[in-house]
Amino acid sequence: MNRLVIHSPADGSLVGEIPITPVEAIEGVVQQAHAAYLEWREVPLRERAEAMRRLRRLIAHERHRIAELVAREQGKPAIEAMIVELFPPIDMATYLIYEGVRLLAPRRVRSRNPFMADRHCTYYFHPYGVWAVIAPWNYPFTLPVVQMLALVFAGNAVVLKPSPLTPHVGALIGELFEKAGLPKGLVQVAQGGAPQGSALIQHPLVRGVIFTGSVPIGRKVAEQAGALGKKVILELGGKDPAIVLHDADLERTARGIAWSAMVNAGQTCASVERVYVERAVYEPFLEALRAELAKIRVGHPLQSDVDMGPVIAPFQRDRVQAHVEDACAKGGRVLYGGRVLSELGELYYAPTLIADANETMLGMQEETFGPLVMAQPVADVEEAIQRANASAFGLTASLWTRDRARAHALAPKLECASVSVNSHLVAYGDSYGTWGGFKDSGVGRTHGEFGLYEMVQVQYVSEVYSGKPELWWYPYSERLRRITDWMMAFLAEPSWRVGKQTMQRLTPELRYLTRHFSPTRTMPLFLRYLR
Repeated sequence: MNRLVIHSPADGSLVGEIPITPVEAIEGVVQQAHAAYLEWREVPLRERAEAMRRLRRLIAHERHRIAELVAREQGKPAIEAMIVELFPPIDMATYLIYEGVRLLAPRRVRSRNPFMADRHCTYYFHPYGVWAVIAPWNYPFTLPVVQMLALVFAGNAVVLKPSPLTPHVGALIGELFEKAGLPKGLVQVAQGGAPQGSALIQHPLVRGVIFTGSVPIGRKVAEQAGALGKKVILELGGKDPAIVLHDADLERTARGIAWSAMVNAGQTCASVERVYVERAVYEPFLEALRAELAKIRVGHPLQSDVDMGPVIAPFQRDRVQAHVEDACAKGGRVLYGGRVLSELGELYYAPTLIADANETMLGMQEETFGPLVMAQPVADVEEAIQRANASAFGLTASLWTRDRARAHALAPKLECASVSVNSHLVAYGDSYGTWGGFKDSGVGRTHGEFGLYEMVQVQYVSEVYSGKPELWWYPYSERLRRITDWMMAFLAEPSWRVGKQTMQRLTPELRYLTRHFSPTRTMPLFLRYLR
């Protein structure tokens, strides 16, 4: 079959058909992207920032079209698509407009090394070239677009391979970048599955890969790309915990966790799947959370009064059901949900809460990726931290407490890349922050300055024009040995006493030293060690 035929998970209606990009056509796609990159990398940063303005304007103007297509093809409510799929790319474009030029402009390096005093040193930031962005189906617009905006601003070209479950959203992304007036071919879309992804990774002109998806596939991508010396950024999911302390505002906490667990029908790498609750407030919290889940309106994602739509496909529904059945067999209590809402359709699963969870349950170990949240009582916060960190994942976590000092002390103890206090799932929406994972949750970062620097190659340029030979050049001598020894003694233990001794020893050698560098520029750097 040479076409992807897509039916809506909401009602089975035909969304459309998309031609699959033949594997043999990947060569031409990448060659065209590389040619556009050679032109784009010469464009000044301020002109690239203007392209970000155009893209931001296009996304905002097309917001209803984008949200409705996401709702039809992927299944999240249109209003939710507006919030979680469109705001982050608009924020990323804004971040790049206002911060990107400063971050990627050449930067002077100010060294404390006395031997570097005679030179001018600079960091330059260069693009890699062509990147492959292999995107998932759960957030088919925001995830690739946020990544692509940063890549393009940094001077790279991009070939996007959308998920074969959401190809129409991928095609729309390509259309938006084309309308922004970028060089022809700079951003392209290759439709298909694993064969197309593999062909992109293996192409010698593809210098970087961003993959978002499952751990097993991510490891294969890393192995394949790493063997070819390519840059790899992986975002591989999570099993994110929320810790509810005894002093938490239970009503607000329950409301926040209900949204964080069920947004996008739970098909979110950073959704709350495990909740550890101090025993003193365990039962009141369960009742509050059950009440909040009962308020969630499940239905067709294009209806305005719907909070949650269907899961993407039967395989995802079956995984949720398997985790529910396993938990019940191991002592869990279903306090709400736990079934397919067949009156709505075969892919609508009820928001589900399981109490009295334990570590033997699949739903406490494996990523469920569905509308299921499991709660477990703990004796104290130390036990909660220990259990939260026991997971192989480390994407995000949240603490729910009124005690600011306690939150500041506990947050660094959580083994994950971002921690929210009295909220959850906010890090992705803030482009000034950073996004990525610890442990099995991924490698590398997107967002913020750390994410932007992942997408460039840093070049260090050192310039010296004194005309003098370097001190350490041949021939070596006993005099050089003595000078080096005295300098190292001072650098190892900088103090006024050692500094005075070193200066006394070096004074007779000043004539020799001035043949190699200027003492008037070097000595102040020695003094900086005393600060």
